[in-house]
Amino acid sequence: MTVFLRTALIAVAAGFLFETIGMFLPWLLGPMIAMLLVSQFTKMELYWPKTLRTAGLVMLGVQIGASFTRDAVFLMWLDLPYMAFMTVSVVGLSIVLGLLFKRMVDESLATSLLGSIPGGLAQMVVIAEEVKSANITVVTMMQTIRIFMVVTIVPFFTVFLTGREEGEMGERVFTFAPLAFLAALAVGGTLYLGMKRIGFPAAELLAPILTMAIVQTVTGELLVDLPYWLIALAQVCIGAGLGLQMERIGDKLTFRLGAAIVLNNVLLISFTAFIAYILAKLLPDYIFLDFFLSAAPGGIAEMAITALATGGDVALITSFQLFRLFFILLIASPIVTIIVKKLDAKSGN
Repeated sequence: MTVFLRTALIAVAAGFLFETIGMFLPWLLGPMIAMLLVSQFTKMELYWPKTLRTAGLVMLGVQIGASFTRDAVFLMWLDLPYMAFMTVSVVGLSIVLGLLFKRMVDESLATSLLGSIPGGLAQMVVIAEEVKSANITVVTMMQTIRIFMVVTIVPFFTVFLTGREEGEMGERVFTFAPLAFLAALAVGGTLYLGMKRIGFPAAELLAPILTMAIVQTVTGELLVDLPYWLIALAQVCIGAGLGLQMERIGDKLTFRLGAAIVLNNVLLISFTAFIAYILAKLLPDYIFLDFFLSAAPGGIAEMAITALATGGDVALITSFQLFRLFFILLIASPIVTIIVKKLDAKSGN
């Protein structure tokens, strides 16, 4: 308990400090950077329960899902061609960068590809465990460093981009509708248990998002609007967990490997900005910020938090990120895994 309280105090203090000095995304980046620095440069024992990170994801999922109004869900169908174009472009380049990474550090093809595809840390590590030639440690480092770079670099650049004022998003009236609320509980519980049973990743985040989207679309009610302090608490829960996820990563990182990972991610982030620029030019009704956060190879939670803070279209950005996640998990990763396993079999690995 003492270790947890110490960790919680550091996380909250870091968030408060970052907010006081006007840092962007203070309650996410403050705890994350504090946990990373303390774990890397001190011998202080830290502990952050997985249940708190889960609670943070659920709260954030509810807030993200609240953005999926009936009109927003119907408009998603019109965006499907752009989702496909963006997703195929980003995944295609990540595969090319994986091949470049292989040449730079002489890792296996499986390691290079599974580490480069932006499908999420936990998901790609699980997939890597099924491939004998994959170096799970390197895949973990590649995915972890990319998340850290995206969560720090992308929000920094969005400070210089123009988002929407609150009024531009349309007036939102939240009411307590008992029947819709009970329906949301039933749908959410069913979705969560179903996702857990089939082993689908990020159920804690995706189940609330899908629940809110389904119930609000069917009923036409806007169910909830979480207060700022609760969203800040959710960010602390997620940020502290992310920071400790990178614990002792420096002990396993060589200069050559680190340089290759950084180059890989800088090129991928730059390419997502280029894709966002193209789509913003082709579709003047949208803004560059929305497409940039939609294409950024970070997690849904992190990009949604950034969207909430910058005036981005949370529903649009989340739908693009969800489309990419499903595409990678259901199509790209299985194909890459099958190809790599066949090549391994031919080479005798």
